[in-house]
Formats: sequence, structure tokens, C-alpha cells
Amino acid sequence: MEVVRKIVSADMLTPFMDLPWASNGSQVELIVMPHKKETTQQRVVSAESLEGCLQEYANPALWGKEEYAWENNIVEKYGHI
Repeated sequence: MEVVRKIVSADMLTPFMDLPWASNGSQVELIVMPHKKETTQQRVVSAESLEGCLQEYANPALWGKEEYAWENNIVEKYGHI
């Protein structure tokens, strides 16, 4: 990326910018560089591509307990529903 730097009188910038301290003839450093567009690329992942991605962690012995897992956890934690 190419950057241009130059020391100029602040009075030169007053037609373009509101610089309250520019009236005293002070020097400023002017830096000009291209603006980078911020792009956020979002990956779209389809459900088919995720199918089975956690299969290695599955425990078939616990599949039967899934339906009442929340209720069983509450009973275990608090003693009753």
C-alpha cells in the first residue's frame, strides 16, 4: 500500500476541514492512503455438510434417555419437579 506524507500549513486545509486551531498558521502532517474496504465474508454452511460431523461423540447407549434428560437433570439437581 502506497502512502503519501507531507508537511503543510494548516491554513491550506481550512477550505476542506474544520480545524479550530488552523488559524495560527501551524504546520500539520498530511497522510494520504487508500481506504481499505472492510469485507466480512460469511461462510454459508448447509445442513447437509454438517450432518454426522459429531457422530464420533455419539453414545448409542444414551439415546433412549434423551427424551427425559431435562426432567431427570432437574430431579437430580433439586430432588423433585
